[in-house]
Amino acid sequence: MGSTIAASSDGSGTRSAELFRLSVRCGPEAVEAVSEILREIGAYGVEILGEAALPTGDDVWAAPDAPGPDEAAIYLPAEGARAVESTVRKLCRERIEPYFGPVLVRLAPAPQVDWVEEYRRSVQAMRVVPGLWVEPPWDPARPDAGERVLRIMPGAAFGYGDHPTTATCLALLLRWLRPGQDVIDMGSGSGILGAAALAFGAGRLRAYDLDPLAVDATRDTLRRNGMRAHVRLGTLPERAEKADLILANISGQGLRPWLGRLGRAVRPGGLLVLGGILRQDTGFDRALEDHKLAAVDEAVAGDWRAIAARPA
Repeated sequence: MGSTIAASSDGSGTRSAELFRLSVRCGPEAVEAVSEILREIGAYGVEILGEAALPTGDDVWAAPDAPGPDEAAIYLPAEGARAVESTVRKLCRERIEPYFGPVLVRLAPAPQVDWVEEYRRSVQAMRVVPGLWVEPPWDPARPDAGERVLRIMPGAAFGYGDHPTTATCLALLLRWLRPGQDVIDMGSGSGILGAAALAFGAGRLRAYDLDPLAVDATRDTLRRNGMRAHVRLGTLPERAEKADLILANISGQGLRPWLGRLGRAVRPGGLLVLGGILRQDTGFDRALEDHKLAAVDEAVAGDWRAIAARPA
């Protein structure tokens, strides 16, 4: 889960005059499914607003004292914005409205805000799972004795620890990782999963991502934490050297075509940690069985789950 539509990670700021805001208003039960669509088309960060942010004026959806819609939104450059809007409308018609009812897709110029500064105000050091903190450069963590800290520049690629897909993968990683293991991170994003593996004793890390910005972000995370790894632009090679533990936090749909290759790339007795799977996606369990993979553990947070599986 790590491609990019619009980003500014160098601290210089992104002025909204260059950006459009694409929003999808829906019922609260649909917001996670809408967010998954936005990530699948390339957004690494999705803004989610709820009842407290109901608009005023001609486009009020409900009275202030009535349950209001949620809203998922992304920011993207003016060039290509209309094409992205058209794609989102089509996907919502096919995958959201038949199950959750009508949604409203809207594209408008973004307000005049320095989004980098606003984002920095909202991102603080946090304990993502027991024993592990992440901190941005501007807010030092406050760990207890024995806890580990990863320094990450938020926003450069998906995966700071504040989304359930990252947290559930981290929970399984810390539960199953053994010292000295050879680890692969496919779709590394910010590099948080691979860096956590090294922090907790992995002997070797190989990381892959299709997004050049994500590759840069992974390398930046490793550098900030004094770590070294094999980081490459691209995906897991067909004949990759096998690993003890393979991490892939992508999405349920995105993972399906890769299950066979992932299963072949794990050593006997090894494990896959697969994230970004919606709880309602029961078809994913059947896909595991079709590829002769057996689920041995899972972690759940909200509408999301991560699965630990190994060749049956």
